[in-house]
Amino acid sequence: MRKVLLVIAILVLIVGCTRYASQEQLDELQVRKDAVAALKTEVKDTQKDIADLMDEQKMKEDELAECKEKIAEIEIKIK
Repeated sequence: MRKVLLVIAILVLIVGCTRYASQEQLDELQVRKDAVAALKTEVKDTQKDIADLMDEQKMKEDELAECKEKIAEIEIKIK
């Protein structure tokens, strides 16, 4: 009877340790998931910033082209 109780106690300890390890692994996995989610958000924000900067660059290029046209017109009037 003592051997049976000893075996049961050992099995309970093994299961408890396994659950603890599993919970620890789950916690670590959750930390990694949170890190990945943060990185995804950062990537999306960066892509949005890049798109905004490219739009701004296009507007500046268009503005520059207009200024060059005005300069060309003024040079023609001066001559």
